[in-house]
Amino acid sequence: MFFHDLRMEKELIFERRIDSDVEHELHMHDLLEINVLLENRAEFRLLNESYAGEPGDVFIFRPYEPHYNLTVDADKPIKWIMVLFSPSIVRMIPYGYRLLYPFYTAASAPHIPAASFYAQSIQAAARAAFEEQEKRLHGWESKQMMHFIDILVHIYRYSLDCLSEKEQAEIETGVVATVAYILRHITEDIDIRELIEIYGKGKTNFYTGFKQAVGVTPNQFIHRLRMQIAMYLLKTTDKSITDIAFECGYHSIHYFNKHFKQYRNLSPREYRNRTKKAI
Repeated sequence: MFFHDLRMEKELIFERRIDSDVEHELHMHDLLEINVLLENRAEFRLLNESYAGEPGDVFIFRPYEPHYNLTVDADKPIKWIMVLFSPSIVRMIPYGYRLLYPFYTAASAPHIPAASFYAQSIQAAARAAFEEQEKRLHGWESKQMMHFIDILVHIYRYSLDCLSEKEQAEIETGVVATVAYILRHITEDIDIRELIEIYGKGKTNFYTGFKQAVGVTPNQFIHRLRMQIAMYLLKTTDKSITDIAFECGYHSIHYFNKHFKQYRNLSPREYRNRTKKAI
């Protein structure tokens, strides 16, 4: 098993993938992942269990969850659409933090079968989103975002349908509640004591439960989100680096530069210059 350190240039990526591996080492990363199986049978392998996949099935993977997609028949490669995204992207969606619930709870099954209305709707939206990316007509990014939101909503609704009324009432508690709070206040000062109070089960349980669900400590999660937002702003706006630092919740440009260089191995200015040249 290995950690795949994905430093995305964007907060959202759609890729069409093909693979013929029948065996492969599991990998993990800190992004949220959705796989929509298009052709042939697959095995979606996790650390302690596996799921048989048929065309049309949808699989979601939590951050830092060891996984890999394998083909069942070596002579029939699997084809799928992979969606990778940072949780920071939901800050642009009204009540978007709720849509992350399936990715931060063990109560939500990762497999949505093809026969389900939800899987069919997700597959249609994923195909449409990828087609927008391929054609790149005017406004394609906005259309792709619309399809992406549609995918998240269907995954969220499917996860709710799998819960009892009591479990549904408890969704915005525990880790999900703390992640939601962080996302709503990511550009402000975040007091860890406030997160512990929201979690509601004590300091030790908070740190243990948070890392188990999210994969990193609360402070690491906060800094990663801020760095992902900073990269987006550096690439897509002409705001000054100082303004971006403050907008991402840093009160010291030195502290911001230090964290950014640790995350990207580039200074914010170097990153901006490099990404601008690549456009």
